[in-house]
Amino acid sequence: MKAYITCPITHTKERLNLLPEIERVTQSKRIDTFIFQIGGKPAEIFKRDYEQLKACNILIAEVSERSHGVGIEIGISFCLGHEIILLHQKGNYITSLAQGIPKAQIIEYEKLGDLKEKLSFALDKYGAQN
Repeated sequence: MKAYITCPITHTKERLNLLPEIERVTQSKRIDTFIFQIGGKPAEIFKRDYEQLKACNILIAEVSERSHGVGIEIGISFCLGHEIILLHQKGNYITSLAQGIPKAQIIEYEKLGDLKEKLSFALDKYGAQN
């Protein structure tokens, strides 16, 4: 199993500090990871991210802020048949379209410790499949 980990960066880069924590939790379940990379020309970004998404089985997206890029990654992941885990901080809006994705897990958290605990529990069913 391999997880693609992403978050919005368009409006703020506030969520970037969560990615290493999400990666540690995911790797503790013996799931390989790829954290999306910032930078490059638009065509390079699309190609890189699309190739990485195709190589993964799970998308873990922090969606507390709106982002076209993360929305596209979610849509691609759905079309590829990936498992989808959406993380959001309590009190933040998630679009109804994302909420309606069949079989997507939506994890609401308050603080980092809460996020790590809930994500760890959600990943339990995937970690054993390595």
